[in-house]
Amino acid sequence: RATRMAVDRMDAMMQRYLRVGRGATPQAWSHDDRLRNQTTSTSSSSSPGTKNDDERKRKKACCVVARGTRRALVSGSAMAGLSFTLVSFPEMANAANASGSVGSNSEEATIAKLLKYGRLEGDPFTALDFLDDAVKRAERMVAASEDGGDGDGGRAFGVLASCLVARGNALLGAQDWDAADADLTRAASMLSSLPEPSTSEQQGQVFSYYEASANCTVCNSRQMALSLAYDGIGHSLSQRGRFEEAVMAFEACSGVLASNASIGLDVEEVPRGWFVAGLRGGPPTMLQRARLNVALAKYGAGDTVGSLSILQETDKGPDPLDKGFPQFWDARAAQVAALFGNGYGGKAELEWQQLCTSHPPPPPSVPKSKVKQYVNRAAQRMLDAERLVTANDCEDYDTGVAIPCDAAGIPGLGGSSSPCALYTAQEVRARLWPPALADALAEFRGAR
Repeated sequence: RATRMAVDRMDAMMQRYLRVGRGATPQAWSHDDRLRNQTTSTSSSSSPGTKNDDERKRKKACCVVARGTRRALVSGSAMAGLSFTLVSFPEMANAANASGSVGSNSEEATIAKLLKYGRLEGDPFTALDFLDDAVKRAERMVAASEDGGDGDGGRAFGVLASCLVARGNALLGAQDWDAADADLTRAASMLSSLPEPSTSEQQGQVFSYYEASANCTVCNSRQMALSLAYDGIGHSLSQRGRFEEAVMAFEACSGVLASNASIGLDVEEVPRGWFVAGLRGGPPTMLQRARLNVALAKYGAGDTVGSLSILQETDKGPDPLDKGFPQFWDARAAQVAALFGNGYGGKAELEWQQLCTSHPPPPPSVPKSKVKQYVNRAAQRMLDAERLVTANDCEDYDTGVAIPCDAAGIPGLGGSSSPCALYTAQEVRARLWPPALADALAEFRGAR
């Protein structure tokens, strides 16, 4: 009981540490600015910065005692590592493992916590320390089930697949493309071989490698896990210049989503924290992301006509005001570059002018509840009254440009409301566009 209370207290403390002490967001490495700083240009060969497991361990050899203490508590040892010194994750893991083996249910709960901490950690290299341990524990669960030990073999394989998808995602964030490809390919193979679950099995078999969105009935499904695995495989291949293979991986992702459209998997939002998700103007849904990725990979593979065809057919919505302001800006900008790259300069200019149209802010939601509608109207009247007595002078946080507080435009663009201002050659390279398409956009903007 004392150990359980210590675990809960440490868990609460670390949540505050992650949110406040470091100021990190759960998906910090996939945020626009962090992505822009970390992403390197694509090359046809493997990145020279690729790190193996030992190198990652050495890079994160020491950590704050609070992190090591949490690792020990999760593993079942309430006192391991409780010293005011810097300790390494491998040493902490060994100390935790020395506390003795645990039952399958307790082990699965420990794995779930490690996956949770890996998801909350803003740095992919630190997240890998949690996820490496989770994979090792899941491997032991699978080995025990195969040896006739306690536990459900199918469930053990599902837990391991969850761990591999989660670690593959972190490896993508760390730009370790080879290791990410290995984990995600293995996960895809396992997920493809698992039988279609019945209703009762679906309730027990949960893939919990990320935070599911509210009211989502398919977010933790095998099909979602498989589609994300293919998505990650495609990115790991395209970043090594293997665009033809990347096309096949992204097409496989599209196929999983399309075949599960009846349960709404195709229109589900891209999970928070997934690789390069949540970018301004990025894909709103899983299928839109998959189709954009197919088009980008085709352009990188030299099929510029096929890429343009897919981009022209891709849904560019949503358009909340239904007035010609579709918000899938990535696809619209990519279509401009593809048009120019295929020799359609005039059409590219027309598309660009539409993308440069000043976009109004998204309309406020209108709740169905009468009580909430009344509260919203009252709040709006209070804001209207505030504008009469409050100064309206603000400045852009990034650039220092003076702008009205109630007309700040798109964040990070110095008060501009034109989405096209976001799409520079540097920005699209940071968004992992293939070099040929990024060069086409740079040439188009330079020729204007």
